[in-house]
Amino acid sequence: MSAPRRPPCAGLWNTPMVHTDGRLTTCCLDEHMENVLGNLADASIAELWWGPTIHRWRVAQIHGRFEDSGPYCCRCNWRSAGSYPPDKVREYLEASQDTPLPPPIPGPHEESE
Repeated sequence: MSAPRRPPCAGLWNTPMVHTDGRLTTCCLDEHMENVLGNLADASIAELWWGPTIHRWRVAQIHGRFEDSGPYCCRCNWRSAGSYPPDKVREYLEASQDTPLPPPIPGPHEESE
């Protein structure tokens, strides 16, 4: 049996974190501010949280390319934030019109086929 495929981290959708200086990062575990998307002094949270950088990082995680995601992501255990549900992944890709859709990602307690 092969190891289950790592799912995309829910943090890239659910946990924008703002540092006291206004920098926005993707994760509460990013204490060294490696995944900075920008600063709220320069752009709105919506512009940064739904912008092209995080979109590329989300798509990279969906396709299992964690090294192409935020710099901190390839070293994270992702379990702190949990996995982003496969149905939400599909909704995100369909809404952003990114194709092709990757195969469904098993949840953390499901086995790969």
